[in-house]
Amino acid sequence: RTDASLVGLDRKLASKVLSLGEDVATDAALHAEDYGDGGGGGPSPGTIVGSFTTEAWCDLALRMLSTPGDWIGDVAARGVKERALRSASALGPGCAASTGDDSWGLEEVIRVRSEWNREGSGDGLDPSYRRELLELADGVLHVLRR
Repeated sequence: RTDASLVGLDRKLASKVLSLGEDVATDAALHAEDYGDGGGGGPSPGTIVGSFTTEAWCDLALRMLSTPGDWIGDVAARGVKERALRSASALGPGCAASTGDDSWGLEEVIRVRSEWNREGSGDGLDPSYRRELLELADGVLHVLRR
């Protein structure tokens, strides 16, 4: 394998790991009553969410938004970015709090939205899928700007 293909595999794996972290953190936040206060031997929901909003996790979400299409192909890169946006939406408020940066992720999400907002650019995106991606990006921007 070439270095670029190894980087692509790393990006795909990192994207899936990030998605798993999003799922765990979201579940802990949505079902906090099932976790208790952490006193019963297990971690509290806040501890679980905090574990996925460390600098390393937050940085991973932003790096996944910067996946170039020439490394893994445009379609795969779009999928990685879509999963990263979903993660940024779930983890964003915690990342902004843990990093002390109220504008955490905004620049990256705006860049990805702009990239996807190129109707007629010959990028092969179906118009309805493009609309879904833009709505996803807008939703993430709404969450991050709160």
